[in-house]
Amino acid sequence: MTSASKPSTAETERAPGNYRILLLEDDEQLAELIVRFLSERHCAVTYAANGRDFMKAVHHKDYDLIIADVVLPDASGFKLLEQFRSQLSCPLIFLSALSSVDDQVTGLQLGANDYLVKPVDPHLLWAKIEAHLRTTNSKTPSTASIKFGPLSVDLVSRQALVRDQPLPLTTNEFDLLQIFAEQPARLLSREYLFRRVIGREFDGLDRVIDMRVSRLRKKLDAIADGVAIQSIRGRGYSLNTVHGAP
Repeated sequence: MTSASKPSTAETERAPGNYRILLLEDDEQLAELIVRFLSERHCAVTYAANGRDFMKAVHHKDYDLIIADVVLPDASGFKLLEQFRSQLSCPLIFLSALSSVDDQVTGLQLGANDYLVKPVDPHLLWAKIEAHLRTTNSKTPSTASIKFGPLSVDLVSRQALVRDQPLPLTTNEFDLLQIFAEQPARLLSREYLFRRVIGREFDGLDRVIDMRVSRLRKKLDAIADGVAIQSIRGRGYSLNTVHGAP
């Protein structure tokens, strides 16, 4: 397969109603077939050939569904799911040559929505994708906003309110607040936030997260009896209710 036809170049603009799918597969020939099949069904496919590419992909955008191999050249699909499941809001289907019952049970227990054994008929794969996305889409209204104490974060309009008072946030600030709101009262390390926001590993020197948290914190602090981002020296940040807010 020439570089011009590699699966990684097959991502297309998403039209209304189409699916954004992340494919993690180290077999380039199989990946090309899957990408072509899904693209013919008007899906926007992002391709990752290894664990490193997968980590970059999940940090840079959101997906409707993920298809992942288990055995990879630099990682285990099981380990990746274990590491990132709390950050993923979309269904995940394992597609693997590992066919034992133990492997399938492990994948499902780790949080996968399905486990298909290679080789799989592409039409069965497509039927599974549609079935899982129908289930996910039926739940969309209940997950379109996040509430924590007096804070309300609307993921559709990308607006945040504290006691019905709008928070004037930039795009970067809203993205950061969403990460905190998804895991309220939980300590989030600087390394974790850096991976989620910037999309690469923290080098120990870059202070961009500290600056963004500082700006967001000031805007939250300006609203009395609301929520605040609290810091634990050397460990990270946490979003909490303050001043007895309900």
